[in-house]
Amino acid sequence: MPPETDNLQLDDIYQTDQGDRQKVYDSPQAVTELKQRDAMRKAMALDMMSKGEINTPLDLYRAAVILLHGTESKDFITAHRLAVLAAINGHRPARWLAASSLDRFLMATGQPQVYGTQFEHNANENKYQLRLPIEDNRLLSWEKKFLDVPPVAERLQQLNGRIQGQ
Repeated sequence: MPPETDNLQLDDIYQTDQGDRQKVYDSPQAVTELKQRDAMRKAMALDMMSKGEINTPLDLYRAAVILLHGTESKDFITAHRLAVLAAINGHRPARWLAASSLDRFLMATGQPQVYGTQFEHNANENKYQLRLPIEDNRLLSWEKKFLDVPPVAERLQQLNGRIQGQ
């Protein structure tokens, strides 16, 4: 059986990752530096996975978040797997992460997203917009609510509120 205690080193990495997400990056250099930090965190999380150091639902969730900030489709599908495992094991926030990581994987492989969780910043208008395409006609009527995925308009309001609050 895996340990029942959360990985504190992973928690530190996760907290740093989330701190980076509190900022809006408006220059190419700042984005490049963020990507470098993301790559370092991803490598550390993957190393922990290979050593069997990611075990609890919270560990699975934190590692999934870190991998969601990767750059390759294999990062996103790994994030999806970890989020699903965390959700199955009772970690409620992992439900949204399972939807988001699937959308990111689909878009990285040239397919439309299904849940509408992926947005992009429009620099000309200085606002976020939904990344297209989206193909949500196969979703169950209750699926987004079950996964705690907010309506697109609500999420856009949150994201654009962060820009206005700078």
